Amino acid sequence: MSPITSRLSLSLAAVLSLSLLTGCGGSNDQEVPAAEGPYEAPASEVTAEITISNWGDPGDEAIYDDVSERFNEKYPNVTVNNDFTPITTWTEYVNKLVSSVAAGNAPDVINIATEGVDLGLHNELFAPLDGYIQNDPEGEKLIASFDPALVDGFTEDGSTYLMPNTWNSMLIYYNTKMFEEAGIERPSEDWTWDEFLEISKKLTTGEGKDKVYGFGLPYFNFGLTPWLYSNSASQMSEDGETPTLDDPATVESATWIRDLVTEEGVAPQPKGADPYQLFPAGKVAMTGAGHWVVGPFEDAGFSDYDILPWPQNTEKSTVFGGGGFAVSEQSDNKDLAWEYIKMLTDTKTQQEWAAAGAAIPANKEAAQSESFLAYPEHAELYYDSINYAEPVAAPRVYNTLEPAFMRAMDEILAGGDPQKELSEANDEVQEALDRE
Repeated sequence: MSPITSRLSLSLAAVLSLSLLTGCGGSNDQEVPAAEGPYEAPASEVTAEITISNWGDPGDEAIYDDVSERFNEKYPNVTVNNDFTPITTWTEYVNKLVSSVAAGNAPDVINIATEGVDLGLHNELFAPLDGYIQNDPEGEKLIASFDPALVDGFTEDGSTYLMPNTWNSMLIYYNTKMFEEAGIERPSEDWTWDEFLEISKKLTTGEGKDKVYGFGLPYFNFGLTPWLYSNSASQMSEDGETPTLDDPATVESATWIRDLVTEEGVAPQPKGADPYQLFPAGKVAMTGAGHWVVGPFEDAGFSDYDILPWPQNTEKSTVFGGGGFAVSEQSDNKDLAWEYIKMLTDTKTQQEWAAAGAAIPANKEAAQSESFLAYPEHAELYYDSINYAEPVAAPRVYNTLEPAFMRAMDEILAGGDPQKELSEANDEVQEALDRE
């Protein structure tokens, strides 16, 4: 999200204790309906309390509050606890969930992003949703409204565990005014690394404090990953069991990133150079980002930009990460949790996400809405990127992988040998996997 997770500052919800009051909300052994069994929604008069383990920012909170109001129109006697507490890592978030479950205080609904899904599955936090999806017509309709790639990221061994919410991918943002002034036409949507470098050189001008760079590195794990994916490289094997940081293609990608700064001089040293401030200020002509910058750019009165797919070396690719909602495996109110999740992911809520602008709605209809496509000119490329994007590498030791990779990049940009630094990072991740 990153996403998703892509947003650089995340707030994650505290897990509140669950207390079942009375009525038909379920019992301590309530199970998700079997694939062949019928599903009947709880009666509207049910009295219960459900807990949402959530994350987001103040803008998200307003949307969740609206969902709770709609939910209470259907279930007026159900209390929804939905709080937000800042937590620094997905590992910390999942560990808090595991501790709460162990203490008998399981939530009913869990909101989590791609980076934490494998860790959550490893700790058996999520109930499979197949029975609901197959036997609830509303569930079937919802799942059909999402691109299959978004759903695939929340499945394991043929079972679906989360319903998609919002997502982000990395695209190239370019300053349309600077391109026009330099006589540079909009590149092809299948442009290459070499074409990107040529344009970056043309747009790098000036000296000292007046210097303008062609590109500002999005210097964080999610932001650098497209350089790997567009070179047929990754940080992990497809099954998430083997680190591949020391593979030749990964080393080549890291070397390319370094060279943009140290050899070609088209990007500033990333430490202390925030591309999301430099780009609207006209100090860098291009950068990489997800949809999360659209709102801040609008607030700043900056509109001289458009977007492009990430340039390719061996293949057209970029990274994506999404958020999703799961029914807690330990929930005493699974049916009510499912009813709440349906509202969290329905078209109305998705259209609110589209209007908020912080991420791409998972619902295709919402992503095609007038409000979402209003800006920039090629806004349709946000949702279209799912056709060639790959999920961010998120093994159960993500809390080791991300810092190990970024420490290696720090050393590489400071003059370290790419093969050596990435091999050491690879060993660190492998050791963490071996301890699991």
